[in-house]
Formats: sequence, C-alpha cells, structure tokens
Amino acid sequence: MAPSADRTEISARLLILTEDRVLLAGHRGRSWYFLPGGQLGPGETVEHALRRGTGAETGFDIRALDFVGCVEHDYSVGPDKVHELMTVFAAPLPWAAQIISHDPELHLFAVGLGELDRLDLRPAALKNMIFDWILDARPAWRSSLPAG
Repeated sequence: MAPSADRTEISARLLILTEDRVLLAGHRGRSWYFLPGGQLGPGETVEHALRRGTGAETGFDIRALDFVGCVEHDYSVGPDKVHELMTVFAAPLPWAAQIISHDPELHLFAVGLGELDRLDLRPAALKNMIFDWILDARPAWRSSLPAG
C-alpha cells in the first residue's frame, strides 16, 4: 500500500507532438521537465484546467483534444507528500504558434523524441505513455505506485 499523502491533486497536462518533437516545460534553474498544464481548482473541470493552464504557460488556444491517459504518482514538496492523478490530453500544435513561455518562471522547448530518454521528465511514467501514444494512439493508465 502506498504511503499516505498530505493532499491529493488532480492535474491536466497537454501533450503536443510535432513531427519528431514533443513540447516540454521546465522551471527556470531546475533540471527536470514536465508537460504544460496545471492543477484543477475547486469546482473546475479537467478541460477548463487544461485550457487555462496551457493558455497561461504557452499562450496557445487549444481546440481539438484527444484523451491520452492518466498517470498516478506521489511526489514531495518540501515536507508535504502529494498524491497526484495526472490526466493527459494530446492536441496538435496550433497553426503559427510560437514556442515562447508566457510564464516568467517557466521555459518551453521542443525536444526530439530520441532525446526524451536522457531527460528527467516527471513523472517518469510519462515517457512510456508518450511512446505508446505515438505507436497506437490508445489511452493508457500508468502508475508509479505499488499495487495494493
């Protein structure tokens, strides 16, 4: 059984693939990366949180969405333990989009799929989810938690 968490969060993340590249975000000064998006607020739908979060980070107006799957994992923020259910959706890169962060705390970049294994993408289960999505575009569930 997984250790108890201080809080549970639901997040909505966006997978944008273009040719052989994937769009990632990272906090300035840190060496790990994640998919753009954000946490759900009280009473907020997953789709609204996804559009709000990615809009604030990327400036993109995302239209069509495909459900990629969910990743369940735990992480720590200082002394707090967080249990997160991350929902992941795919969308095409909007026409004429510029890959420029609209959040001063973040940087955005498109990384080649061949480089993805060498990066610290969090949660790590996202790597397999991305490659599986490329192969068959079927939704998947991933968990880094022990079966209980």
